[in-house]
Amino acid sequence: MFCSREIRNVLLDWSGTIVDDLPPVVEATNRVLSHYQKPPFTREQFCREFSLPFADFYERFLPDVPMSKLDSLYTKFFDSSKEKVTELPGARTFLDYCIRSRRRIFLLSSIKSHHFESQAQQLGLRGYFEHAYTEVWNKCQHVHAIIQEQGLDPQETLFAGDMQHDIETAKFANLLAVGTLTGYNSREQLTEAGPDLIVDNLSCLVEYL
Repeated sequence: MFCSREIRNVLLDWSGTIVDDLPPVVEATNRVLSHYQKPPFTREQFCREFSLPFADFYERFLPDVPMSKLDSLYTKFFDSSKEKVTELPGARTFLDYCIRSRRRIFLLSSIKSHHFESQAQQLGLRGYFEHAYTEVWNKCQHVHAIIQEQGLDPQETLFAGDMQHDIETAKFANLLAVGTLTGYNSREQLTEAGPDLIVDNLSCLVEYL
């Protein structure tokens, strides 16, 4: 049961969990596809098809293009996008609660480091995180090292994210797996990954903690 675990440490995804960056992400992805004469996604199509790690997603749609080239193009297009990244409802409420209750907060995200730093500073969110682990394309491959580096007890740690890969990572490390409905994956997609809990947004976690 969720309530049987006393949570002292919080790992959070960024995109779709704390901020809504779908507009520039979809735009940049579509520009990458267009570069290789592939049809664009609607927002809804992108959310259905997108998956982590990134390499798995691009392997399905651009299997013959090196990941280094795709990553370079995506970053270029994202950096030039005029679409805004905005703070998601409930995110700051939860972060403030964690600070007040002396819980440690860490970021675990595939986002580019300079994108995170820029967005977090602009939104006034950078100071909440004890450490930000960014550019982690496959979180399952890194989560155990992070736990060891930070001296975290898995039984006292949760990982909240908006994608199946986040849930899979949490379960792989025996963390409390929390899915949020603020981002890329639907309730049905998150449920398939078997989370311990699904919430509408991060502020819903306050009553559980």
